[in-house]
Amino acid sequence: MANLKDAYVKWKEAGILETKLKLISDYYSYKEARGLIYNLLGISEATWERLKKKHEEIRYTIAEAKKLHEHLLLVSLTRRAEGEYYEDIQTIIEESGGKTKKKIVKFKKYIPGDVGANKYLLSRLHGEKYNENKEMLDIARKRQENNTEVWNTDEDTNDETE
Repeated sequence: MANLKDAYVKWKEAGILETKLKLISDYYSYKEARGLIYNLLGISEATWERLKKKHEEIRYTIAEAKKLHEHLLLVSLTRRAEGEYYEDIQTIIEESGGKTKKKIVKFKKYIPGDVGANKYLLSRLHGEKYNENKEMLDIARKRQENNTEVWNTDEDTNDETE
C-alpha cells in the first residue's frame, strides 16, 4: 500500500516541522537566500506547490515572513531617511622592534538623511498629499470625473477593402 503522508505530515511526525517552518520564514523574509526554497527543504518543486496549497500553516508562515520583510525594509529606509550614526572599527597592526602591536581604533560616523528616502516614505505611507505627482493625479481625476467621451462601437474599424 502506498504511503499517503505528505512531507508536512512526515516533518510533523519527525518533530522537525518547526525547523522547516523557521527555514520557510527566513527564506521569505529574505534572511536566508542560499537557493530555491524547495531545494532547501529537500523536496521537489511540485511537492512544494502542493504543500503550500494544502497546508494553511505554511501559507500563514509565508505571509508573516513577507510582512516582516516589508517592516524591516521600512525600518531601514526610515533610518536612512532620518540619517544615523554608526561606529566604524579599524584594527591596525604595527610592528616595531620585532613585536607586534594590535591597535583598535573606533570612529563614529554620521550618514546624513536622504531626501529621496523621505519623499518615498511620505508618498507611500502617508498618501497622495505627499506624492510628487499630486497635481497630475488631481488633473487625471478631474478628467475622469468630467469624461464625456463616447465610444462608437457600431463603426466598422476594418481598414481592409473587400
